[in-house]
Amino acid sequence: MVAKAETTKSKQVLGDVIFELQNHSDSLRWFLSYERLAELLEIRKEECLRKIYNFRASQPHMSLSGGFHEVDGDCLIDFLSKELDADYVPAEFLRSGIFFSERPLYELRESYKALIQTTVENHKLDKELLLLLAAATVDFDDAVDSYLMDKFEIEFFVGRTINIFIELRKIKTEYGAEGFLKDYLMALVPTKILNFRDITKEFRDRTYYEIFGRIREAKKKKKKPKQKLNLELEQLLTFFQLGEDAKIADVKKKFKELMKKYHPDINKKGEEMTKKIIIKYNRLIVLMAEAD
Repeated sequence: MVAKAETTKSKQVLGDVIFELQNHSDSLRWFLSYERLAELLEIRKEECLRKIYNFRASQPHMSLSGGFHEVDGDCLIDFLSKELDADYVPAEFLRSGIFFSERPLYELRESYKALIQTTVENHKLDKELLLLLAAATVDFDDAVDSYLMDKFEIEFFVGRTINIFIELRKIKTEYGAEGFLKDYLMALVPTKILNFRDITKEFRDRTYYEIFGRIREAKKKKKKPKQKLNLELEQLLTFFQLGEDAKIADVKKKFKELMKKYHPDINKKGEEMTKKIIIKYNRLIVLMAEAD
């Protein structure tokens, strides 16, 4: 009975936290102060701050702003999971439609790829049209691109993927989840992460064989000449005392070293430097990912 009562209490507290975030969410942007969190957890402010202080030691990327922002969503979920001794916190946050961690976003990306692959594979090939397009282009992939764009629209795949994702997971949409997920996928469509040619590779190989009666040879990748680092990237690497051949893992390691040195919990005069480190770190990671 005691365990059941504790579970009920934990679910009530979690519901209150989520309700608070929903009421103050603006297109999935929100902020929950430590003071308000203490009230929702029904503990003293000092006790809440002590718990957060101990928790933050294992979360070097957590922002330092007197509370949890949406960018700290994963941290808030981990904190609540530990504090409430509940493993259902991530699922409840997902259903609430106010935060999407990397795991469900990964599932969304994979669902998008699967939908495209299933749709094009089940599509009845218009050989005549594809032959005309292939005759008018040098690269067969260019012809397939034109063919698929004539038959389908990216917006259809994006919208359908999101609808299925929301319906299966029973996600609430009144707080901006649908718009957020659409913007998220559309931003990735032009990138390597959701490269259309990679997603439809099997379809391209099969149609090539159907039209020309032979297996398509793999393209030989041209070795790109080493490009000179752009000025911003070079300056950021210099800030972290890293060379131009540094990897993302090296940056993360250096970031942790600097945070241990300048974090306000360790260095009372390090707050401004900590903010600068976090901003430069986030920017450097983005630039390095784009350069890969």
